[in-house]
Amino acid sequence: MNDDLNLWKSLGVLALVGVVIAIGKMLVSNEKFCWRLAVGRAIVSAGLAIAAGSILAFIPGVSMLAVVGLAAASAVLGEQFLERLIQAKASGS
Repeated sequence: MNDDLNLWKSLGVLALVGVVIAIGKMLVSNEKFCWRLAVGRAIVSAGLAIAAGSILAFIPGVSMLAVVGLAAASAVLGEQFLERLIQAKASGS
């Protein structure tokens, strides 16, 4: 039971990191703000940050700080990559 609670706490922290990064990116961008875009980016960034937690399956015992750092990097870089990939596919390139 305690392991399940720790897992959910860790996932919550990783999702929060992703959401905060997405909000920060929206605040510094020159794009016109719309809720749909903000929520979509927050969801994608949170998902990517949580996916970074999968490193624990490959390297058990990694510190939480390392996992959060990887989550932050994947939330920033992964979201930009996915956005550009979708734009390229939508424009027919």
